[in-house]
Amino acid sequence: MENVGITVMKSLEAGSLLDADRSPFGVALTPIQCIHYAMDRPAVGSVLVGVHNAAEIIEACRYEQASAKERDYSVLLASTPQFSLKGRCMYCNHCLPCPQHINVAQVNKLLDLARSSRQVPGTVQAHYDALERHGGDCIACHACESRCPFGVAIAGNMKQAAQVFGK
Repeated sequence: MENVGITVMKSLEAGSLLDADRSPFGVALTPIQCIHYAMDRPAVGSVLVGVHNAAEIIEACRYEQASAKERDYSVLLASTPQFSLKGRCMYCNHCLPCPQHINVAQVNKLLDLARSSRQVPGTVQAHYDALERHGGDCIACHACESRCPFGVAIAGNMKQAAQVFGK
């Protein structure tokens, strides 16, 4: 035993766990359920929760006073069909190196954030613009796809990122 605590990041999977259509479970979870699931993992000492607005901060903070029923995620997960992460980028960087030097995980992350909004938030666009290389720089060599353990259609995502972000 090393007495090392773990901090969980991406506990809401960029908001996709809160949306039944984008959740790998096919059902929407609440922020409280997501936090509790992460906190239930061995050695987890803290959970980082990304938010889009003040209301989401307040909802995440409710975890401290949430009842056992509000925290219970088992009913939702037990009743969902088998799920798969196939085709979902986990931002693991196994796809690298890219011959065009595209930060594939970062482009996918920003594309996922843009997909979760009705319009591309200015901060997401600014982060994309700040990248040295963009989705439009992809030559569709598919080398990244052969290395991806999740079977993500990366070349297609790069093309879509170029359309969404304009380069």
